[in-house]
Amino acid sequence: RDFNTLYRKTGSDVEDLGVEYTKDLLRKYELPAASHFELAKYCEHCGIEYMCTPWDERSVDLLEEIGVKRYKVASADFDNTPLIQRLLQTNKPIILSTGMANFQQICDRVEFLDRNCAKYTLLHCNSTYPAPFEDIELNFIKTLKSVTKNVGYSGHERGIAVSLGAIALGSTVIERHITEDKSLEGPDHEASLLPDEFESLIRFGRELHISLGEDEIQDRKLSQGALLNKETLGKSIVAREFIPRGTVLRTEDLVVRAPGQGLPPSEIENLVGKIVQKDIEPH
Repeated sequence: RDFNTLYRKTGSDVEDLGVEYTKDLLRKYELPAASHFELAKYCEHCGIEYMCTPWDERSVDLLEEIGVKRYKVASADFDNTPLIQRLLQTNKPIILSTGMANFQQICDRVEFLDRNCAKYTLLHCNSTYPAPFEDIELNFIKTLKSVTKNVGYSGHERGIAVSLGAIALGSTVIERHITEDKSLEGPDHEASLLPDEFESLIRFGRELHISLGEDEIQDRKLSQGALLNKETLGKSIVAREFIPRGTVLRTEDLVVRAPGQGLPPSEIENLVGKIVQKDIEPH
């Protein structure tokens, strides 16, 4: 944020307490530009892609100097057309949180982005810190996927379960906050993950992503392990007793036994009434 660019120049007597509280926090904790350059350099050293959310156009200019590869747009700026137009000028991918927009506003923004040939991802979001579980409405991800293919989730809830659910619903991007102490000052920390929680989300999220398979699966391909178990643990149709050649098979001539190396039990009805072509030993 460039504080002087971001806020209108008025006295505190016309701002409500929420705005004043936020401004006080920003004055106290915002990072100077030099720190962002330092962080970007550290990220490069660690093999992490440095990202940042610009809240104003002057901050975009700064981040362009740093050389970010993609931009995040906060929910509060989802309707900020001048800022988004400035980001589109960079020709870089943008990720937009939708936590403060209804479905029609989202559709209008998608139409604007498509018209401008933008490379973008929408994040389902509930802009409350922390977000109550009953307000998250995670199934809205399905609705977002009906208007654009690239959809993710920005979570402010406690824990990692909802974020994992978002992956199961097809999210391609997961955004979570991280902190060292959830009791620190400001609204974000209580809605953030501790390092061990963040690590668990990444590990379980990757396992879940792999387990989902392709986007559209029309039929199942049984694994080698499943086929072996089907034979070992499955069952087959066998002769209850000795059946001589020429016998017309009856239900009582047949019985189901393991392993599954012969005809499956589902074929019994197709065998009844058939004439046996050779002698069949018991079982």
